[in-house]
Amino acid sequence: MINRLRQPIESAFWALLILMLPFTSLPLLSRLAGGTMVAPASIIPLFVLILIFLLPVLLRGCGLPAQTVALLAFALAAILSSGLSFFIDIPIFREVNRLNNTLSALVTAAIGIGFYLLAAAWTDSTEKLARIYFWVNISGLVIILWSLLQAVIWFTSQAYPDWLYQIQAWVSSSGNLYNRRVTGLAFEPSWLGHQLVLLYLPYWLAATVRRTTAVPLRLWGLSMENVLLALGAGVLVLAFSRSAVISFVLMLSLLLIQLTKHVVRSIQRKLHISTEDSKPAAIRIRLAGAAIWAGVIILYLALMAGLVFAATRLDTRMADLFTLLQRRLSFTELAYNLIFGERVIFWNAGLEVFSDHPIFGVGLGNVGFYFPEKINAYGWTVVEPFKIYYSSSLPNTLNLWVRLLAETGVLGFGVMLSWLVILWKSARYVQAQSDPILRTTGLAGQLALVALLMEGMSVDTLAFPYFWLTFGWLTAAAEIIRRRTPSRQWEPAAQLDI
Repeated sequence: MINRLRQPIESAFWALLILMLPFTSLPLLSRLAGGTMVAPASIIPLFVLILIFLLPVLLRGCGLPAQTVALLAFALAAILSSGLSFFIDIPIFREVNRLNNTLSALVTAAIGIGFYLLAAAWTDSTEKLARIYFWVNISGLVIILWSLLQAVIWFTSQAYPDWLYQIQAWVSSSGNLYNRRVTGLAFEPSWLGHQLVLLYLPYWLAATVRRTTAVPLRLWGLSMENVLLALGAGVLVLAFSRSAVISFVLMLSLLLIQLTKHVVRSIQRKLHISTEDSKPAAIRIRLAGAAIWAGVIILYLALMAGLVFAATRLDTRMADLFTLLQRRLSFTELAYNLIFGERVIFWNAGLEVFSDHPIFGVGLGNVGFYFPEKINAYGWTVVEPFKIYYSSSLPNTLNLWVRLLAETGVLGFGVMLSWLVILWKSARYVQAQSDPILRTTGLAGQLALVALLMEGMSVDTLAFPYFWLTFGWLTAAAEIIRRRTPSRQWEPAAQLDI
């Protein structure tokens, strides 16, 4: 009886987890966690699923996918760095307790890893993957509808009504709404962009390219994923999150590279080019391929120039870009004038900490203790760093890659990088399969990995579930293939193209 009920219960909690993904800072959880901004509502069903599924699986000795080994090695490296941090001289910052701060950072990392392990272990069939993507569509639809409602209200009345503020206060600990920028159900617009480009848009874009859908109904030949992709891209623009927009452009760039390779190879096949053909013919086909690549590069540069020009017209923070470039400012000064100078100052401070502790870092959560002494003279002339003088909150790097370098050193950063490389190779292998849902998952994983390169320069927390879940489902897809394939044929296909 219990076994018959277990699967529906697990499925129900998975649906609940995905439906809660839009809420990045649930007020109740934020208060329970001591006022932290990062309090995703999906943590609640996560804990339930860990108790009723993941822990029993691990206690029974069931193995985890091979891709998890590198991530678990990162966890060990982070624990080692945090333990060693108590043997180095770390500055005091207000009343912040080092032990509590380190434990909180380790718990945060454990939550993110928990999302990944749960997704990798539970999703053991293509049927489960399809059900997961169905709920991803529903969850994304909620984000889009609420964001579009905000946009319509703002652009028609130039103000938000009190009832909208009240609802936002129920679903987000900030309760803020932003002029001209939609925030969805997230804490701020950049967090809305973060969740879109690391979970929703990669799947919708991959499903559109692969012509797959988790919802069999079509309207005028369009799948639900096609519609959500168009609307989701529009919401991303309305959020005016620059890092997220760049991440989306990087995803499209990857698809453009793949398309160009496909076109070049198709031309080669049609012309029947082989090693036995004459040398002049081989040269001509190479020149044709080079011409196609040159055309694509020119097209890409033209599109990028158009996007930058559009950004200067739509985003007030970018309005003076061309004028600033003519002044030949330093990168820090340019960044400050483009309203991301504070981030660069914190990045520099984090890198200073890394240069002092390059091997093991200073332990998870501890880089902020060094900021008062590492921020340069120019940094104290801008607003955000100056807040350190009267704020009791420990500052952070606002950059995942700098944070990993500073807090876990070369050891932790290197292991994390190796895990991402393993995921990239797994994504290439999964994408090469014939099963439509697996091919979609492989491409979505690739797109999310590319997006993370940029998003990691904007958000530094490990508690957000979005990329953890995307990579967990990618790992699960690779494990599904491994179980179907004789062991001698299982290779991550390092020779496959991008």
